[in-house]
Amino acid sequence: MKKPKARRSVNAVSPLFLASVAMLFGGKSAHAFEMEGWSDIKARWDNTIKYTGAFRLKSADTNVANQNGMQPNTDFGDLGNRNGLINSRFDLLSELDVKYQNIGFRVSGAYWNDSRYTRGANDFNTPVPNTQAAAVGGANNAIPHGTARTMGERADLMDAFVFGQFDIGEHSLTLRAGQHTLLYGESLFLGMNGIAAAQGPVDAIKALSLPNTQFKEIALPVPQVSGSFSIAPDMSIGAYYQFGWRANRIPAAGSYFSAADFVGDGADLLLLPPAMQQALGAPTPFATRGPDAKGRNSGQFGMQFRFKVGDVDYGLYAARYDDKSPIPVLNVPSIAMGGGNYGSGTYNLMYARKIDVYGASFSTVVGETNVAGEISTRRNVPLVVPGDLIMSSNPAADNDRNTPYARGNSLHLNLSAISVLSGNALWGGASLVGELAYNRLLDISYRPVVAPGLPDPVSSTSTRDAATLRVVFTPTFFQVWPNVDVDVPIGIGYGLFGRSAVVHMAPEHGGDLSLGMVATIHRNVKLGLNYTHFFGGGGSAPSLSTGPTPTYASYQQFYKDRDFIALTLQTTF
Repeated sequence: MKKPKARRSVNAVSPLFLASVAMLFGGKSAHAFEMEGWSDIKARWDNTIKYTGAFRLKSADTNVANQNGMQPNTDFGDLGNRNGLINSRFDLLSELDVKYQNIGFRVSGAYWNDSRYTRGANDFNTPVPNTQAAAVGGANNAIPHGTARTMGERADLMDAFVFGQFDIGEHSLTLRAGQHTLLYGESLFLGMNGIAAAQGPVDAIKALSLPNTQFKEIALPVPQVSGSFSIAPDMSIGAYYQFGWRANRIPAAGSYFSAADFVGDGADLLLLPPAMQQALGAPTPFATRGPDAKGRNSGQFGMQFRFKVGDVDYGLYAARYDDKSPIPVLNVPSIAMGGGNYGSGTYNLMYARKIDVYGASFSTVVGETNVAGEISTRRNVPLVVPGDLIMSSNPAADNDRNTPYARGNSLHLNLSAISVLSGNALWGGASLVGELAYNRLLDISYRPVVAPGLPDPVSSTSTRDAATLRVVFTPTFFQVWPNVDVDVPIGIGYGLFGRSAVVHMAPEHGGDLSLGMVATIHRNVKLGLNYTHFFGGGGSAPSLSTGPTPTYASYQQFYKDRDFIALTLQTTF
């Protein structure tokens, strides 16, 4: 991929970081700003400062990084981050809530600076032909501007909405307008398989950095209006309409968790393997990234109906959405036309539109355990998962009815449980949280035109059924030292069986294991240490391409060689 010249490191973070360290060790002196009791106005201003240092524990495996030199589109992130420091990141999250009686507003913003990406270059340095991701337009190891902007230094407006609660007789109406998150259903970790996947983008970078993070913590806000109206004490209806679309925040090209060099911020080239270049008659191996076919800023909406019968809460849902995950498409006719910056055609990232989801959920308490589940179906869903590269031979292909990717209908099931365990001789308390996600391809409603001799992109790679599991056990030890409590989260995610054509949440028969320790000091300072191990059969995200065929998802563990350990220091004031 083409990269700009290295840019100057940003040093402005230094005094901020020193100030944060001072507050971290200030202990009891750090408090949120609160104002209550003055003309019915309540205000709260919280600031969370966090520093993360992460370290790679394994050397890059060339079979995973680029399939021993045969897959030129998967090496920049892997080979570009040698053993040692992979993150030196400072985060600031500021949250302001103001309420007057039953109305108010919330504004929050995030800033981060990671010196690993603001320095202008990574460790990528290989002379192997067709693995030089920066071979055009700059130094081989130059970090693209898009990558530096996403991973290095950035300020984001998060929540920005007004809200109100209004009594209408014996009923209650709650409204929100502005940029915020909203999640339907009962999913905990595996929301990409659930109803909540319809309602907004997610921060996949955070999910990979912290594998046990719940779905609600990685959801990103979008502009929308939402509301809920209580029909009866145990019955309500809700709805939303979105005024903006944004893609999932995925690892940028050349960053540590980047699995494919041609997607994500900073990506602008798709490298054709030698056999494919020769078969397609491309004069160079460089296909240039064209304009993205993004989702719409209108036409995305949903509703829910919630009610309670006995001790069980139920929900019914319907929504329409545009997908937030990119589908890379190589435009084969553009190669013959000498298109692109280097005469070898173009590729685009497409985001599927007009997907419908219908679902139902339940939630109840059995003994000391909260048990919940949801079932849903997606209609007109794209049958593409991370790692797929679509080769389109149709010059009239679009992102509407004549898509270059297959579409179909699918069934999804999520089951979860949360159990709180009492203290014993081993721990002061503990929690056990788990979720199972299953999906089935019901049928293929649309198949694109496939060039003669090329395999079907769905039936040749995926299976009809697939299931994934994630479980987190967290024992807590109180007062290990004076004013110090310690949590020890132990989590595992595992692909039980199958290669889903709809949602790829874990490698086939592989996953991740994480061991952590979080010390809470004076209730507002947290010191954490976490180790993450990726297991399963290793390989690159796109399968090996030794000829003119497209590269589809491999369903292998493409983070096999990227075990890491992370140290975090955090306080809220």
